[in-house]
Amino acid sequence: MKIIKLMALAAILMPLLFSCSGGGSSAGMLGQLPDKYAQFTEEKAELKKEAQNIKTEADKKRFLEKSEKLNKKWKEKLEATAKDLNGKPIEFAESQFEVTSPVSLEFEEFSSSSALTPKFKVNGEAKAASDITIDQKYYYSTENVYITGYDAEGKQVYKAKVGSVEVQDADGKLLVKAGTPVKFDKLGFGKADVEGSKLAKSYKLEMVR
Repeated sequence: MKIIKLMALAAILMPLLFSCSGGGSSAGMLGQLPDKYAQFTEEKAELKKEAQNIKTEADKKRFLEKSEKLNKKWKEKLEATAKDLNGKPIEFAESQFEVTSPVSLEFEEFSSSSALTPKFKVNGEAKAASDITIDQKYYYSTENVYITGYDAEGKQVYKAKVGSVEVQDADGKLLVKAGTPVKFDKLGFGKADVEGSKLAKSYKLEMVR
């Protein structure tokens, strides 16, 4: 009887275990974009191999038609996936900046019509949580602010510039004073961001070099 009960319990829990295991799918700050973009680049790489077999004008024409069709298909898919992120608040771990109004992304356009690299406007508000000392010899009026992603072990695996913050020279010390607002700008996404964004489990808003 106990064996039957255990088997029944295992049958109930099995789907839950598999759904939590990850399965190589990304569902972080960028949702399904990393997975979709990886599929696009793989298909494009396969098509590129066919270019080696172009010998006639007819071959060239067929290749260009297939390439145009591929880009059209994926432009629609990637744009829809990118727009799914619009307005969804990004959760940040405690870091150098305090979010005062939810930070989210808003799809604007593709930076490249061939590479189909999405570009987002970053909305929201954040400010320096406390005084931040800048460890550098030369004075720059601003410092870049990034969204950084960390894996389960706490290793930084993703980094994307999203804005800047003003730096002040206070009695010979370079620092960002507490309460200084972040001036958000744009966030881009491309092939180099795919793997890191898949691995990221938590995110921070910070200045990193």
